[in-house]
Amino acid sequence: MTKAPAKKLDVSYSSEPEQISPVGTRYTTRISKVFSDDSYIQALLDVEAANAQALSELYPQKVPRSSAAMIRRIASVKAVRPREVRNAERRTHHEMAALISVMAAKAGKDGRYVHFGMTSADAVETAKAMQISEALSMLIESAAAARDAALRRAKDWRDITCISRTHGQHAIPTSFGFPFAFFGYCIQRSIERLEYDLSRHVEGKLSGAIGTYDVHSSEGIDGRRVERAVLSKLKVKSAEISLQTPPREGIAYIISDVAVLCGRLASVASYIKTLKRTEISELEEPQDEDTVGSSAMPHKSIRGNPFIEERCISIGRVVRSHASTALESISMEDLRDLSASLSDRIALPESFVLADYSCDLIANLMERVRPVRQSIDRNLGHFGGAIASQLVMSKLVEKGMQRSEARAIAEKHARQALSSGKAYASLLRADSKVSAMLSAEEIESLCNPESGIGTARESVDFIAKKYLNARRGTQSQ
Repeated sequence: MTKAPAKKLDVSYSSEPEQISPVGTRYTTRISKVFSDDSYIQALLDVEAANAQALSELYPQKVPRSSAAMIRRIASVKAVRPREVRNAERRTHHEMAALISVMAAKAGKDGRYVHFGMTSADAVETAKAMQISEALSMLIESAAAARDAALRRAKDWRDITCISRTHGQHAIPTSFGFPFAFFGYCIQRSIERLEYDLSRHVEGKLSGAIGTYDVHSSEGIDGRRVERAVLSKLKVKSAEISLQTPPREGIAYIISDVAVLCGRLASVASYIKTLKRTEISELEEPQDEDTVGSSAMPHKSIRGNPFIEERCISIGRVVRSHASTALESISMEDLRDLSASLSDRIALPESFVLADYSCDLIANLMERVRPVRQSIDRNLGHFGGAIASQLVMSKLVEKGMQRSEARAIAEKHARQALSSGKAYASLLRADSKVSAMLSAEEIESLCNPESGIGTARESVDFIAKKYLNARRGTQSQ
């Protein structure tokens, strides 16, 4: 009985795929181009050209200079078109074999020197490092813009006294700008981590199939010297030792730090969203005439639903999921497998593009929102001055009262102030135990919101002076 021929594996590749993920269409930024197929193919071509050039300079008897020059000339997506590479990949089911075959055909007799001494991961991992390096530099700039927007708001709103909230409840007075100084500081810390990642964790390699420079050694070539020369041309740091790939921890650190940045941006968005709530209304955002707040409730266009804030919160969740995948992808079987290939192709571009997009949203949002003084003052006085209870308790203890009794008295009058609408100060003055220890002037001073603001304004000044418009490389002391 005649066997039926095996069905040929049919895997379609296209240089112009339809977009499935909204990243790259709905949520696109300048970083999107860094991870485009054209940019990726160009990075691979640049690695191949740099390899041929370094070999021709160091070992011209192995790779003629004229051959390296030819490889350099055709190492462009204008000559080696991504569509050609993807069509070849459809036949070979191997990305680098496809690229090498197209390059070799374009280079003619000099094509035999393409990929000399290399393995696929040499080109792929180094090209990936080139993309990450460019994307990190761009993201650091965008994060700095978000940091500066927060710190400008901190300075602008430094002198506005407001109520703070913990656990969703009124706490004590603070400066309206104080939380934004904190946000700016936190974003700065993310910038510092990304800068460290750029200097330490972006690594390429050109050490062959399992990282031992085996082909170079067999040809009498100093593989480490060639690797250093190639990566120097490409401005990529060389891993001190690698298997078929550089240490996977690097990508895990990078994506995790990008996720931390997105988490902080999400917390800023959540804070602004809270202050814009109808019942709080301490921040407002001017709405464009064409902006629609709700398809069903026309009145929502007056204030607008917080779609920017909620988009940032959603981005934080997505990028955190990519960080989890990156951590899982540290482990590989044997000296290398392809279990991290797909995750890198998705997690890296999506994490960087979404983080960049979130930075832009937050920077723009903080430029647009403005404080509502009437609401801020109303909320500050909601307890009739009872937000001074902590200061009153502490002062009574200082004057000699037991802390448990002082707390009970401060709390009792706070409850009365809230339920009766009477001023906290007047209730304290009417209490014989309190008036025996505190003068009317002391009570009034304690109940003045300015007395409870602490060093909030000084902290705003300190952080803004240190980090507003900070240059690259600025570190916390």
